Amino acid sequence: MKIFLDSSFIISFALESDENFKEADMLIEQENIFEEDCYISNYVINEVITVIGNKLDLNRAKETYYILQDNFTILNEHKIENFNDKVMDIYEEYDTKLSFTDSSILLLMEYYDIPTLVSFDKGFKKNKEIDLINLDSIKE
Repeated sequence: MKIFLDSSFIISFALESDENFKEADMLIEQENIFEEDCYISNYVINEVITVIGNKLDLNRAKETYYILQDNFTILNEHKIENFNDKVMDIYEEYDTKLSFTDSSILLLMEYYDIPTLVSFDKGFKKNKEIDLINLDSIKE
């Protein structure tokens, strides 16, 4: 199965201090997420590395970068003609309820035929075309 990993999920898993750290760990185990084909984008890398660097330090940010690079497929946004224009259309459609990066995720998922998204962002619940794995997916 192909799964796109949102930065909210990756950050929660990477930071023990994150409010969703335990939930991220539970999802990984329950959904066997890392046993699937996992995808991220350059925008996701940007968000993750920025947050990790700000909350921890440069060394941990670099370590996280190499973990992402070595373990996930990084999709090339620039393969999609007029990528940013198309993302802006999605961003407008969601009336700023999704960030620009989150809007780009929806475009990438459609373009690369990735049906499943792991995210803790509530804005994705409005999209009925994707299979969303989120906090609601946790079986206690």
